[in-house]
Amino acid sequence: MVTLRRPTPPSSPPSPPSRFRRMRIFLPSLALGLLFLGVAGFWAFASWRTGRELDAWLDREAALGRTWTCPDRAIAGFPFRLEVSCGTPSFTGVADGRSVSGSLGRVMAVAQIYNPNHVIVEAQGPLAVRAQSGETLDLDFTLARASIMGKPGAGLDRFSLEISEPRLKIASSRLPPISVGATMADFHIRRTPDRPTADGAFDVASLVQRASVPMLDQWLGGSDTTDATVLATITRAEPLAGRGLPVELERWRTEGGRLQLSQFSVTRGTKRVDAAGTLNIDELHRLQGRLDLTVAGLDEVLQSFGLSPRNAAIGGLIASVLGGGRKSQAQAAAPQQDPAGKGVMLPLRLDNGKVMLGPIPVANLVPLY
Repeated sequence: MVTLRRPTPPSSPPSPPSRFRRMRIFLPSLALGLLFLGVAGFWAFASWRTGRELDAWLDREAALGRTWTCPDRAIAGFPFRLEVSCGTPSFTGVADGRSVSGSLGRVMAVAQIYNPNHVIVEAQGPLAVRAQSGETLDLDFTLARASIMGKPGAGLDRFSLEISEPRLKIASSRLPPISVGATMADFHIRRTPDRPTADGAFDVASLVQRASVPMLDQWLGGSDTTDATVLATITRAEPLAGRGLPVELERWRTEGGRLQLSQFSVTRGTKRVDAAGTLNIDELHRLQGRLDLTVAGLDEVLQSFGLSPRNAAIGGLIASVLGGGRKSQAQAAAPQQDPAGKGVMLPLRLDNGKVMLGPIPVANLVPLY
């Protein structure tokens, strides 16, 4: 017996996908496109603002009689960096009352677009400065790199400069030519932590490695290289204020600025000088203050000046005389030698325009500006 089955009705056609599901497919691409447009727009605005600020700074400098040029200026770095480069920037104007001009190799400044208050600057040598009076300064180097942190209008927070293989030459009709070189030199300054902003306190550190100073070779004999280290704190400072050195030094003096020298060390072969103390500027614009010196290899220094001590006792004798001006009871017990065994301790005093080693005047001071 054959069973007849009712034919299955045809299935309904598939419904078209909803608009939401179609949109969901394109949402990632749409979001990525919007993000790209946002970043591109922000970068375009930031680069325009950077160019505008640079032009405004150039105009301000020109109004003060200082003209800067930035040949082949370019702004690049899209999408996450801002890079401003100049081919061979140059300068003409007045510095410290003298007409000067100068030029530098290619310069590039870089900042991350999300952190515009931190700028990295790289420069290629040489730096050439010429004064109308005839003085010249030439500084050649492999690479100079600087890091600057701070907010516009709020001052500097941190500045670092490192120069690889600097070679400096200074020529003047009034002084013998100066030529020095080193493998590396750096300079760092930062706001002193845990001190009020009103103090204007900054920590300073600097290092020079394997410096070649022919002038010292003539004075001290030999050809040993020199290493130098400086650690200090300066108060009432306004770094990179741009007012000129004499104006800034006078402001610093009148506001009671002080330089607290924690460490100043110069090492040359077996000779070493360490200094610590406080310095400021007096009413006649001369340095004043007190430094405690520790000198190692003093007898060798005396021999280099032709004094030829017959034995090592002459160094201690000189130290005893120089240190005999003002000593506490504790110092009087052993005034000649550093308790740490590093060398001879000598008091250096700068007062009334004279440099005094103990009670003995050794040099006159001239105004700084």
